Amino acid sequence: MKTGRISVFTAALLAMVFITGGMAEAKKPITLKFAGINPVEHSSTVEMKKMAKNIEKETNGEVKVRVFPAGQLGDYTLVYEEITKGTIDMALIPIPTEYEPKHQITLVPCLAKDYNDVKKIFAKNGWLYNTVDRLHKNLDVVFLGFQIEGFGGIGSVNKINDPLNPKTPKNMLCRISTMELDKFVLDALNYATVTVPYSDLYTALQTGVVEGWYGGAAVHSYQGYRDVLKNYYNFNLFVEAYQLVVSKKSWNKLTPEQQAVIAKDADILCKNSITIAEKEENEYLKKMKEAGMNVYVYTAEELTPINERVKKVVWPKLDKLLGKELTNDLMKQFAADK
Repeated sequence: MKTGRISVFTAALLAMVFITGGMAEAKKPITLKFAGINPVEHSSTVEMKKMAKNIEKETNGEVKVRVFPAGQLGDYTLVYEEITKGTIDMALIPIPTEYEPKHQITLVPCLAKDYNDVKKIFAKNGWLYNTVDRLHKNLDVVFLGFQIEGFGGIGSVNKINDPLNPKTPKNMLCRISTMELDKFVLDALNYATVTVPYSDLYTALQTGVVEGWYGGAAVHSYQGYRDVLKNYYNFNLFVEAYQLVVSKKSWNKLTPEQQAVIAKDADILCKNSITIAEKEENEYLKKMKEAGMNVYVYTAEELTPINERVKKVVWPKLDKLLGKELTNDLMKQFAADK
């Protein structure tokens, strides 16, 4: 009898250990690596950290997010590759086009004239949003929204020759990304171009390998290159929009409730980014002037020759990058603006 009681008690104790051990395992926090490329002081990094804090709070500590800004996990091309593999969980980055050239659709020049246009064009569940969502799904990536950085211009070491006349050859070698669309635009505006990795841009400007760069908003030229740039031209050629993406492998490890929390906080970050971008554009144009840079801001009328040239020369080439079907859909959406 005594031996029997001990056996029953021991069995019950072991069962409790097994159950509580399983419960502890179930409650073990998931830690997600969240990659960014902007400097620590950049507003997008601040917003990433705020989002990480909110996710941990709203999931009761079940999901923790560790933020890696300033390219700590690699440049955006490498980060996106790791996102597709699931070795990095989340990212707020420009999307490279090596895996899907159609991702250049977000950088089609002259789609938006001002921030009111931006709110409509980049809205959640709008035409562009749904198009980009489909492109990511084909690469096992979950798309959670656009983070607006601002309108893109050109930062340069020397002054640009006749900057508002697209027919005048420019007196500078301008850095572009690997995207063919960048070359189409700068060729149309008479710039000589060369491809330089973003991580090497500062050194290239500093050593004279390039004399300017195309591909960022005012905040990027100020925060990253104000020590080497002397001029900034606010051409408003395109909208610099980063994207908030999650590896599908990482996403599938989360419960539906946890996914909903992350999606909600991502939506807040993306909506806030438009207000932040417009405010920062004005702030950083002012900061550039205070830092001794020459800043050139133009009216819509002054930019008309550039915009007309881009639409006439570049837009007909879009089907080479996006395919005829997607290009036709794009034109239907923005025909009134042509």
